[in-house]
Amino acid sequence: MMNAGLAGNAYKSTSNATATPRGVEYQTLVRLNGDLGVTEKKKREDYPAYIRALSNNLKFWTIVGADAASDTSPLPAQLRAQLFYLYEYTQDHTLKIIRGDKTLTVDPLVEVNKNILNGLRGAPAEQET
Repeated sequence: MMNAGLAGNAYKSTSNATATPRGVEYQTLVRLNGDLGVTEKKKREDYPAYIRALSNNLKFWTIVGADAASDTSPLPAQLRAQLFYLYEYTQDHTLKIIRGDKTLTVDPLVEVNKNILNGLRGAPAEQET
């Protein structure tokens, strides 16, 4: 008989292997948002973790931006333009924080991610995640 831990791992492996791209994006953004929120609160104790969280979020948005800019993207042109704008905004805001602008927080980045999460889920943009 399989123990609960092994059964859980087997289920996770199966569900990860069959996850849709939309589901993977959703889970990635959930994790990134959690990391941004947690590390900002503890940035005085663990500043490298805060910078890692910002960098990981920016990596995600860099991929989104590159996909949106690609001629082979299946997304409608208007959506691609909006996603590319969000990438540019995210990049600008993140780099300002990393360069030391103490007046900025991760809140706008978290809000952008929440809006995308709502879109991936099919919820209205103003609904809380």
